[in-house]
Amino acid sequence: MEGTQDNGIVTYIEAIAQLPRDALSTEQARLENSIKHLERSNEEIENYIEQEARNGNPQEEKELKEVIEENQFVISGQKERIELVKGEIRRRR
Repeated sequence: MEGTQDNGIVTYIEAIAQLPRDALSTEQARLENSIKHLERSNEEIENYIEQEARNGNPQEEKELKEVIEENQFVISGQKERIELVKGEIRRRR
């Protein structure tokens, strides 16, 4: 899977190199907005888990924690892409 992820990053780097400069800023804003929504979603899920902990549905709690982990993985990838976009913007200065 790591090799596939590396290929995705290489493809992304190649793609952003082709974007006009204003599109780079738009892409950065899109990624930042996505991160904000994912983080908010994680907070809401964590609050739900805390509130429902007394009801004791371990399967639901497990599934929700997996969703949080998946979101954190996506957030990490998006932060990496933001850094790549910033690097491309700096490169063009």
